[in-house]
Amino acid sequence: MKNTHPIKAALLVSGLILFGGVTATAQEEKKLPPTSRAWVAMNVAKLNVQLGLNDVQQAKVKEIDERYMLKHQAFEASTPKPTDKEVEDKVAKLMTERDRDMQAVLNADQYAKWIDMRQKGTGELREEQQEKKEQQKEMKQ
Repeated sequence: MKNTHPIKAALLVSGLILFGGVTATAQEEKKLPPTSRAWVAMNVAKLNVQLGLNDVQQAKVKEIDERYMLKHQAFEASTPKPTDKEVEDKVAKLMTERDRDMQAVLNADQYAKWIDMRQKGTGELREEQQEKKEQQKEMKQ
């Protein structure tokens, strides 16, 4: 660059970073299947109603959901196929990372409500998984 004014240079760099971020987000959305994109949209809408998210929080929660959805899908698609234990461990790790990201976005009250909602959902999921395992054992006998 010639004798470019520092403010102009900063604006140019900021614009490139912003454009790069927009492009990366658009590319990530293309990688998510329609059902995953629909889940992200429904989850953000649900959290908006339950936690009263502002516009900035909604955008950040959407980005977090998309990012962790992509990580989860990539792991499950890896070769060789991960074992149930590996999937369980990876999901637990991803949820811990997601919790940390959500804590940075939500205020203290919102985060406490979100953790409570997530724990209730996880408990219900575990009960369903346990029931399925018991049904499979019964079918084998």
